[in-house]
Amino acid sequence: MGRNRYTLREDVGNPEDWTFTWNIRDDVTLSSTCDFCGRSELRLTYEVTSGERSAWICPNCVARYPIGASIENEPLDPKSARAYAHGLTARLKQQTCQDILRKIQSALPDPALEEVVVYFDRNLQLSPQRAAILFEAMAQVGEASNAPIFEIQTRSNAHQQEFGDLDDAHRRLVWVALSPQQRRRLDSLGFAPEGMVIRRRLTRRPTREMQLAAPRMPALSEVASIHIEPKRRSRSIA
Repeated sequence: MGRNRYTLREDVGNPEDWTFTWNIRDDVTLSSTCDFCGRSELRLTYEVTSGERSAWICPNCVARYPIGASIENEPLDPKSARAYAHGLTARLKQQTCQDILRKIQSALPDPALEEVVVYFDRNLQLSPQRAAILFEAMAQVGEASNAPIFEIQTRSNAHQQEFGDLDDAHRRLVWVALSPQQRRRLDSLGFAPEGMVIRRRLTRRPTREMQLAAPRMPALSEVASIHIEPKRRSRSIA
């Protein structure tokens, strides 16, 4: 089955006529839709306006189209606009993760969870062992579906082996938060949870769409929004 090819809707007009408001919506129910291309089941959308019209667009459209942007009435070129949007996105994702961590920590006071919180605050990611501790606690309080919002460290040999050293039950807990690339790598090392079947792509196709270079994650149970005041001229916007 071929991939869906998403194109700009005709009623959108020229993307350059639209401007970022710098409002970003974090829909952790994954129920948002892009008003430009129609992509659905989105977590992150970005508000843009054209005259009295308002729309929420996906990260692909943010990266693909030259949306107008400015800070303090100073225009930004498309590259700078995407970099600024990326910075706001990273802050919002971090905020979402920290909110969940505090919620779990409040429901289940535990020194091990305190260490997980400290580790995340320092690294903005979780090691496999710490992820297993957190996800087990999340399952206890009915928050297991929020596990995929967290990034798991598996790039280094040490973290790969740390995952491999987990028992099968804890590997399964962490597995849901891993990207397809991470799963394939860990499976190649013999670390996939028992019974897991990894689909391997037969051929590689070049990717033509640009993606925001932001950490991945999805979570919580209702839509969160961020409304950030533009930075003053004295501070860097890139």
